[in-house]
Amino acid sequence: MKFVIQRVTRGCVRVEGQVVGQIGKGLMILVGLNPHDTEEYLDHVIDKFLNIRLFDDAKGSRWKESVKSLGLEILLVSQFTLYHILKGNKPDFHGAMEGDKAKELFDKIVAKTREKYDEKKVQTGKFGEYMFIDMECDGPVTIEWEYPTQNVIESNNQKKNNKSKENKKGESKKDGNEPKKDNQKKGKKENNKKEQKGKGKKGEEKKEEDKKETEKKEDNKKEDKKEEDKKEADKKEEEKNDN
Repeated sequence: MKFVIQRVTRGCVRVEGQVVGQIGKGLMILVGLNPHDTEEYLDHVIDKFLNIRLFDDAKGSRWKESVKSLGLEILLVSQFTLYHILKGNKPDFHGAMEGDKAKELFDKIVAKTREKYDEKKVQTGKFGEYMFIDMECDGPVTIEWEYPTQNVIESNNQKKNNKSKENKKGESKKDGNEPKKDNQKKGKKENNKKEQKGKGKKGEEKKEEDKKETEKKEDNKKEDKKEEDKKEADKKEEEKNDN
């Protein structure tokens, strides 16, 4: 956005001989828009219009008062020719925002200025029409101002890039954690299976050992019984021989 801000004692805009906007003492502001301008800039630029100190105070001290502090008026006029380059002696205006978008954004500038200040004290021309401007420049005081500056643009781009990198980093981290969690779950399941399998194997081994132990005990009992039967037989044989 480019602005030419002029301190005036009066300002008037006519279209086809008819007055479409006029003010007394205040600021005449020409507004130029380029394709990169957006609504996010409006609060800052309008606060600048209202608070820029271009007027004397009651004691005659310079650069002390603003439109807002003195309750003065503002005349806003769209001016696409502020975005020009000279090709030889011919101006080129390809750097200006295209008509429909520029009208929409300019109308929002006017509406928001009225909203922030006083509707009756904010006047405008007629967008896209051939206008005649009559004003009395006070001083003269003329301020050229552009927003955002290149530094602001670079800073905003850097913030957007940083935010984009953080988002990508967050997504990568998230994506990286999901397989890890899946692997952890998979590993846990496999461990559980191994553990169950191990428990089952141990159980079978224990059963086999118990079975062998039982068979061993049975065999021992049989051996003991044979031994007892042999002793009994020997005893009977001795008794028989004695007789």
